[in-house]
Amino acid sequence: MDSKGTIKTTVLNYGLIMGGLSIAFTLMLFLMDMHYQNSSIQQWTGLLIMSGSIIFGQLNFKKINDGFISLGEGMKIGIGIVAIGSSIGILYGLFQGYVLDPETMTKAMDYAINQAIDQNPELTDDMINAIEGAFEFFSNPFLSSAIGITVSLFFGSLISLLTGLAVKKNRSA
Repeated sequence: MDSKGTIKTTVLNYGLIMGGLSIAFTLMLFLMDMHYQNSSIQQWTGLLIMSGSIIFGQLNFKKINDGFISLGEGMKIGIGIVAIGSSIGILYGLFQGYVLDPETMTKAMDYAINQAIDQNPELTDDMINAIEGAFEFFSNPFLSSAIGITVSLFFGSLISLLTGLAVKKNRSA
């Protein structure tokens, strides 16, 4: 069996699964009007979707390769899955932010400022204006997409390394 073809197939299949699950989760948040809150539960769920996609992709590859997978193959699979899945998720996020709810960034900024004021009632108007300025800078869709894919690839690499070490089984020489 051609290992390279199997890696590509595994990456594509599980990258599409990760992207689909990310879209489903984001759509669920949108329907519940929670898509702009970015809570820790939402972040943990995204990490769980990513981790699960990587683990199941690596295990599937190992299964179809007679129980063998090297660390390098595990890393390629994990990073590839994250690259495809995150790209799909980011593209959907842009669609949702521009088409389905163009007010997403305004809602997110208002929510973040209200949370900051609730947690720190002593914030001055200058501090609030500084928070708004930073939020507006980082709300640029291209900048936020670049940051999103970079963060995803970083965490995806770490997860791929850890899970790759756990599932690796090299062929004997």
